[in-house]
Amino acid sequence: MKYFLYNSILVIIILLFSYYNTIYSVETFTPSIKGIYRPIVRNTRIIGEGFYNKTTSNISNLFRKFGIM
Repeated sequence: MKYFLYNSILVIIILLFSYYNTIYSVETFTPSIKGIYRPIVRNTRIIGEGFYNKTTSNISNLFRKFGIM
């Protein structure tokens, strides 16, 4: 019974810390990272794909496959 009480208190503490301030917070990390590398990705797409003559390359297809561009 003693270990059950200790384990239940430990589980409650872990759950409280895991849900503390995560329900109402909005993640701001990802948009800032995308804003940093977006011009680099755009320039890579224009140079690698041949943006003006509409040719495609394997690198740009690979970027599109993983959702980078």
